[in-house]
Formats: sequence, C-alpha cells, structure tokens
Amino acid sequence: MKNIHLVFNFKSALICLLFFIYGAITAQTSFDSLNIKSPKHYFNTLIVMDAYRKPDRAFKDTIPPINKRLKSYGIKQFNLSFHIPLYTKDIKETDGAISNVHLLLTGNYLALKPVFDGLSQHKLVKAGIGLRFIYNTGRKGLWFFEVSPFVTHDVTYPSRPYYRLASSAIYSYNFSDKLNMRLGVTKSFLWGNRLYLPFIGFRIGRLDKVNLSIQFPRCASLNFPFKSKYIFSVYTKPQGGMFNFSNHDSLYYKKTDATFHFARYEINTGFRFDVRVSTHFNFYMASGISSRNNISFYSERANKGRAGIYSTYFFTKDIAPSLYFNFGLVFKFGKTKSFYNNRNIYDAIDLNNTMGQNNGNAQIPLTPKKKSDYNLKSVQDLVDYNDF
Repeated sequence: MKNIHLVFNFKSALICLLFFIYGAITAQTSFDSLNIKSPKHYFNTLIVMDAYRKPDRAFKDTIPPINKRLKSYGIKQFNLSFHIPLYTKDIKETDGAISNVHLLLTGNYLALKPVFDGLSQHKLVKAGIGLRFIYNTGRKGLWFFEVSPFVTHDVTYPSRPYYRLASSAIYSYNFSDKLNMRLGVTKSFLWGNRLYLPFIGFRIGRLDKVNLSIQFPRCASLNFPFKSKYIFSVYTKPQGGMFNFSNHDSLYYKKTDATFHFARYEINTGFRFDVRVSTHFNFYMASGISSRNNISFYSERANKGRAGIYSTYFFTKDIAPSLYFNFGLVFKFGKTKSFYNNRNIYDAIDLNNTMGQNNGNAQIPLTPKKKSDYNLKSVQDLVDYNDF
C-alpha cells in the first residue's frame, strides 16, 4: 500500500505540474487578448521532451558474481523538463545602462529504465522543481544562481524515495559578442556521485553564428547555424546521475536493506541536428559514441554520515563503448520583450540553456548569411516597434 501511495503521489505531482505549466503559458500569452503591447518577460515558457536510447552491451566476464546476475546493460530514458519566467524587472542605471532581474521556475521529470537482461525491468524516476535567478548588470557581466531539489524513487517495487539537492552559482563575462568567459561552482550528479565541481567556461564566436563553446563540466560543442532554421553541432558531454534502486532482486547481500543507490555516467560524443520548424516548435536528433561508461551500486548504510562523495560501493563495472540515439521536441510559448542583438540577454538565454535540458538555444534568432534567408516571422516577436 505504501508503494501504491508513493506512485500515486508521483503521478499526482506530475499532473499538478502540467496544470501549472498550462496556467503559466496562458498567463504569458494573454497579453494579446488584453491588447497590452509590451510583454513582461525576456524568456519564453519552454517545454522539452527528450528520448534517449543506448543498446545492450553483454558482460563477457562473470567475476564478480553480480556480473553473471546482470548479464548485460543498456539504457532507455525519457526526460520532460520546462522553465517558466515568473518575474522580470528592468532597472535603469545612472549611466543609462539597463540592467534586469529574472526569476524562472524550472521542473524536471526523468524516467530511466536500466536494461539488465538478468533482472526484471526497473523504472527509476527522478522528479524535481527549482528556481533560477539571473541578474544582468546591463554592462558586460551576468550572475546566475540555481537551486534544484529533486527526489529519486524506484517505482517498480516497494521502496522509499530519496531526496537530493543540485545547485550552481556562476558569473559570466562578455568581453564582446564573440568572446565570453564563465566561472563558478556547481553541485552535480552527472558523474554518478555527489560532486562539488568548479564551473569553467568560454565561448569563441557569436551565439547566432558559428561558435565554439566549452562549458566544464556540462558540455563542449562546435555549432554551425545555417539559414534561419538549422543548427548542426559536433559535441561531447557527460550524462548520468544517482537513483534509488529497489533491492527486490537481492543484489545487495544485506537483504534487510530495501534500497540502495544506482549510479551511472558516460561521455557522449557525436553529432546533433536542430530544426526550427516554426515560431513555437523545434526538434532535434543526435547520435554518436557513448564511451567511459560506468555503473556502480552504493549502499546508503556503508556511506552513512559522509558529507562528501560516496566512496564505498559493493559493485562497480566499466561498460564497453556503444552507439546512442537521442531525439527531442521543443515547445516554445508566449511573447517576449525586445532583445534582438542584445548581447547580455543572448548570454542569459545561453547560460540557462547550458544548465538545463539542452533546448538548442531555441530563443536566440539565427543570423543567416544571405539577406534573402531572413525569416521576418521568426524575429518579429522579438522586436517591439514602439522602441523606434
């Protein structure tokens, strides 16, 4: 009954989140019906649906015995994420610069199915909601702060949920439209552990043209926009996390423990193609090689009382490289204030994109090489004709 109650709570929370998103979208797009000419925010409401698949890789060795139990490893994953602008305030500085404050609500629902041929299928859920605060100084600097509490839970069998907190603090500095550097700190679970890591990033090239972006520990990419609707990228990035895993299969020898922690990480290196179908809808496809794969099982009892990383595990395994496949849908809602060619707002959008589920910088209009390639419809929502 307890497990049924927990599953019900997860489904109820997800339904509530979807209703909340619908309400926020309605509020952001209601300006037209009220004949208000100036929208409130610089950020659209965005929803990203992302599917990821990695085929099974068989375990060739049978030492330790858990290898024989598991037999193989693959991944089926679905991620639903969103961000909604809650508050925006423009501030006119004494020197004439316009600074602004942004507060965004973020949400994430991830369903992970690690495929082990020797076990029944487990479904691991990660769900969270958080806040992002962005302060644009109106000059060259930008501050970014994020707090994202979340819960992980194995919904397949009776097990208790486990609560965690991710957070980041980053300063971004624009030397020019073509050169940016970032420095900060982030608490991340991408590497299959709770790590406090420095955030170091730089970008060469404009965000709406060819650019090289390296953002440790999140991603590195070389991006080639062309025309006003397409982006081709070569990239590498880590993917992973820590999840609560039911001990129903008795993998952990202490059968009195109902759960343990399942941790995974990998490095994805490949190609991505983004298509901007319309003002409100984009999609992307990606594929490549998944390398440096590792899975580990951690007992909470063995790591109890440790504030830093988990260092005691009862199983760890490096997995052979394999192909991966990724497909995503991006939905964009609402109208925004004018920010066309605004360097700092572009940077804020890119930083928000980097720290979330990558939506391909859906809000930043691309600069085509030929004037004939300009799509007025794609940028008209960014321009407030009252500014002229």
